[in-house]
Formats: sequence, C-alpha cells, structure tokens
Amino acid sequence: MSNKTELQRKLKDIGYELGPFASKDTLSNVLRLHLSASENKGVDVAKLSDLTLRKNLTENGLVVGPVTNHTRAIYQRKLLEILTNETSEGKEDEMDNDIPIPITPPRATRSSIAR
Repeated sequence: MSNKTELQRKLKDIGYELGPFASKDTLSNVLRLHLSASENKGVDVAKLSDLTLRKNLTENGLVVGPVTNHTRAIYQRKLLEILTNETSEGKEDEMDNDIPIPITPPRATRSSIAR
C-alpha cells in the first residue's frame, strides 16, 4: 500500500501521533482500525477530546490514567482495539538481511577460566 513515512504522515493528518518505532504493519493496522471504527461504529477516535477518550475507555472496563501528550496515542489505540475487537499490533519491521549483525562472544568470568 504505502511506505512507512506516508503512513505516518497520513495518520498524523488524521490525528494520531504514533512514535517513530512503530512498524509499517502496525501503522497500517491503526489506519485500518480507524477506518473501521469510523464507518462501523460512527466513532472518530482521533478527534475525541482527552476527557471523552478517557470516558470511552473507562466505560469499556479499562483502568485509565491521565490522558497526556505521551499517553494519548496508546489510549487511542486501545479504544480502536475495543471498538473493532481487533489488535493494532503488527509484526516488527523486517530487518535488512544485507546488513551484517555483529555477534559479540560472551565475556569470560572467573568461574569459567580454567585453573
């Protein structure tokens, strides 16, 4: 569909601030869940006020702390998951197999040194 940067930009335009470490798959899932919640439940989670977001979560049995700039994206995802009964978690971004990953051998300890 889209690349990761395009998905991040599209979600930000809608009202979701997902961190830079979210995988492309997770971003796609959040967008899909957003569209599903909007169309099927009539709820635009991205546009909910902090108070309404918190109220919707507590009404669905979640224990919710304060909604802040740091917690809002987490709570938005939780509400999307509740409304759609699906998970927003995606598989991790695939690693580039062309990049060698150095392997560090374990350090010798006193007990592993022959006497």
